[in-house]
Amino acid sequence: MRAISQFFKRLRRNESGNALMIVAAGVPALIGGAGFAVDMSQWYMWKSELQYAVDQAAIAGAYARTSSETEADYATRAQQEYTANLSQTSTFASAPSVTLANWATGTSNSVVVTASATKSLPFSSFLTGSATTVRVRSQAAFEKGVTYTSCLIAVDEDASGAVTIGGSAQFIAGCGIAALSDAAEAISVDGNPTIDAGWLIAAGGIDEWFKNNTDDKVLENQTGLVDPFKDLVPPTNNTPRSATCPKGKTTTTPSTTTYVADKITTRTQITYVYYKKSGNSYSTITYNGSFKKTNVDTTATQTNVTLASLPTSNTVVTGPTKSDYDWIDGSGNSKVYQQSTTTTTVTYTNPHAVTTEGTTTTDPAPAGALVLLPGTYSDMTFKCDVVYTSGIYVIDGGTLTVHAQYNQTGSGVMFVLKNGAGLVINGGANVNLTAMSVSQLEAAGVTHDQAVKLAGMLIFEDPNSQGNTGNKFNGNAETILNGTVYLPKSSLDIKGTAGVTAQCLMLVASTITISGNAAMESFCPPNTEASEDDAVLKLRDRVRLVS
Repeated sequence: MRAISQFFKRLRRNESGNALMIVAAGVPALIGGAGFAVDMSQWYMWKSELQYAVDQAAIAGAYARTSSETEADYATRAQQEYTANLSQTSTFASAPSVTLANWATGTSNSVVVTASATKSLPFSSFLTGSATTVRVRSQAAFEKGVTYTSCLIAVDEDASGAVTIGGSAQFIAGCGIAALSDAAEAISVDGNPTIDAGWLIAAGGIDEWFKNNTDDKVLENQTGLVDPFKDLVPPTNNTPRSATCPKGKTTTTPSTTTYVADKITTRTQITYVYYKKSGNSYSTITYNGSFKKTNVDTTATQTNVTLASLPTSNTVVTGPTKSDYDWIDGSGNSKVYQQSTTTTTVTYTNPHAVTTEGTTTTDPAPAGALVLLPGTYSDMTFKCDVVYTSGIYVIDGGTLTVHAQYNQTGSGVMFVLKNGAGLVINGGANVNLTAMSVSQLEAAGVTHDQAVKLAGMLIFEDPNSQGNTGNKFNGNAETILNGTVYLPKSSLDIKGTAGVTAQCLMLVASTITISGNAAMESFCPPNTEASEDDAVLKLRDRVRLVS
């Protein structure tokens, strides 16, 4: 026993082998830490991949919501993008949850995508006794792009007060005011006007008066504003013309009547049926051979169409007209015959008679109406009633003047101002002018593509003109202007009013001043609005990740 006791005393005092004991004690911790690190790297990889997948899914779903054509499919688009971005987790990741949510002050203006991935790893599941789940979430907000038109546009790019509304003028049309100027105050107020513009857009600043006195939407310092008519080229008519008001003798012109439809819609339907023949009888069959034809159902529309006479009914149906039995396939007893049935439906919208009254002038009575033909005039200042025949009128250096107490009428007309020509419409005059349609422009020699772009242009100042500072608009309740007045090189001073009956009115000039007792209330007929082709600003769809 004494020997054993001495052995343990020597063993206790012996320090050799301590390091081995320490290492032996630390090995489990070292192995556990390494194993846990490996598992955590897997978790981070899963989370990184899943997060990227739900981010892309949320963005795809948000973009789908910006278009009316795809907004109902936002969840499908998100699911597709989510699946496309999975790799390492594709076999154990959950299906995504895709929902709409409110963001900021909006309602259902964001897409939220959540997902998870669950899987057991050797070390962590040994310690916890269960699989590990990684969860991710992404939210993308969206704003649909907006297209702004405006019925009052100033195209000068640096003028201060490019649009100025002053005095006691009224502008309550609600169809927008725009200025391409980047001046500190591109749209200004000078006086105490009444304004309900709907929206105001400028490349520069806008008078604080609008924010303090109206509910109009104010869009300042906007980039991307455009002159919607900048690239148009004015047509021409080189036939020289001159005219004077008739007086001093009796002149009689007969009245004429023409027939017009606002729109003609032609629907053509062709159906094909297939037969086999037995003796003199034909029996229908199902045929899917190479000569089978697809049924036809097409619709074509024409507007402002001249008719030979008024139709007896607004809808005229021709047919059904059946063709012969045409042999198209097979031979002998296996011959296949085809018979087509054609039905044509023509619908007339507002077919009506248009009567142009004749004129009579006698001496010494006041002058009668002057009937003008399209062409190039050095001046168009007439102190008598004027009737414009449909077509293109070029004023070379003079002035298109409408004097008080006289009538000026014309349907399907365009006035082109060249070499500094100007425009003056005086108060007290009765004016009813309507711009040309596509078919009328084509009849005047304009190509179809150009006619589509120029349709609706009533007064067109040549961009190569030096401009005119004396353009005045002093219309009244009897002033009807159907179409666009485009003066890209000239200022326009408005002190009157104008109405519309057939087409939207747009007033576009280098600078525009509305003053006095001007009352601009109606720029489009009821239930119509300006075309997107006349847009002055197009804001893109906007999508961004917000969480």
